[in-house]
Amino acid sequence: MKNMIFNGFTLNYHKSINVYVNEEMKRVIFISKDNDEIHGMLEFNESNKVKIHPRWNVNFSVENTEVIIDVNYSEDE
Repeated sequence: MKNMIFNGFTLNYHKSINVYVNEEMKRVIFISKDNDEIHGMLEFNESNKVKIHPRWNVNFSVENTEVIIDVNYSEDE
């Protein structure tokens, strides 16, 4: 797992996922390793409430201020 801190949340995500951040819109986008498919997005509002937009191939687990983003498929690495 890789990790990053965004808006006070610890985001732990699968090593095959690329992450793009839009600070202005308070969004974190999780994209496939080949940058050809969006896996999901986290969106933060003014009060730091999180909205999750997942796709079928990932799962998001949230506990307090920790979010785990994992994949629902096997990696051939």
